[in-house]
Amino acid sequence: MSNLENLTQKIIDDAKKRASIILEEAEKENKEIINSKINEANKEKDRILERATAEANLLKERVISNAELQVRNQKLKAKQEVIEKVFNLAKAKLKDMNEDDFSNYLSNTLKTIKLRGDEVLIIPERMKNKVASLDLPIKVSIEETVESGFIIQGSDIVLNYDFDSLVDYYRDELEAEIAKSLFKE
Repeated sequence: MSNLENLTQKIIDDAKKRASIILEEAEKENKEIINSKINEANKEKDRILERATAEANLLKERVISNAELQVRNQKLKAKQEVIEKVFNLAKAKLKDMNEDDFSNYLSNTLKTIKLRGDEVLIIPERMKNKVASLDLPIKVSIEETVESGFIIQGSDIVLNYDFDSLVDYYRDELEAEIAKSLFKE
């Protein structure tokens, strides 16, 4: 029986070796699968992190751009308010022009206008006494007045030299120069 035992033992030993080899191969394959899955997971993690970083950078750029835009708009609004104050101040100063300056302005302007003789000059009430003392080639209206500047009214024409109207008329031309002068950047 010893042969049979030897043979049985040999079969058992071979089976154990084979089982051991199969287990080693299974474990090796198991490790390879695990490593492969870990590598896939790491690659996916890196892709997710890259995408998240890109999205975060894009969001950050948008927030910064939006903030810069808001700041620019606020600066523009503030500059526009300052320019508006300049125009209002100019209108106020012209409205409060003293009699001598007004008389000079009126006389010089009338020299450049061809009058037919039927026109009427409409001026501010506070300037009527001073203008009456001037020797002007135009009749001054007694009833009508303007806030500032003057108006020449004929039978078929009206020449408006009202200071508010003149400032508004030249505003577009003057605005860029005023902005350059005020906001030297």
